[in-house]
Amino acid sequence: MLKGQKTWIRPIEEDDIDLLYQWYNDQEVNLWSSGAWPLNTLQSKDQIAEKFLDGAPDTYRYAILDEKKLLIGTTGFKEVNIPGRSATLYVVIGNKTYWGNGYGSDALITFVRFLFTQWNFHRISLDTWDENIRAIKAYEKVGFQIEGRQREARFVLGTYHDAILMGLLREEFFALHGKL
Repeated sequence: MLKGQKTWIRPIEEDDIDLLYQWYNDQEVNLWSSGAWPLNTLQSKDQIAEKFLDGAPDTYRYAILDEKKLLIGTTGFKEVNIPGRSATLYVVIGNKTYWGNGYGSDALITFVRFLFTQWNFHRISLDTWDENIRAIKAYEKVGFQIEGRQREARFVLGTYHDAILMGLLREEFFALHGKL
């Protein structure tokens, strides 16, 4: 288990599925995590279990816990590029009572440190949609920089929005957060 200042990170367990299913059926969580509501809510509990427990071979999923080790969100990475030593990161704080209290940033710092030190990645990417300002600020706090924009690449609540592409290099992260 990885330990941050406010969070713990561990593999997803079968007991987590009921709560993950609730989050996938919460419009507000889905809206801010992916901008994909209501599409994500069309998945059954079995599909959620398969996605999180079996997953795709190139997707790694983990649970984010609070100080009391209660499940509050998920994080992970996909699209691993071994020659380029890079991957795409994602994070969701599903428990809304933890929003805006630094749990997402802490989990990201903890997890990104793990990816740079244990997986030896050189670069980590992520994306969000243009009105997800809270997420963009959290990513910038970790050290991610806006690298580009895909015009009208997201369809959110009946309107097209730009996708914001962000990236973080290993040396940038360690310059901001130190080696350990």
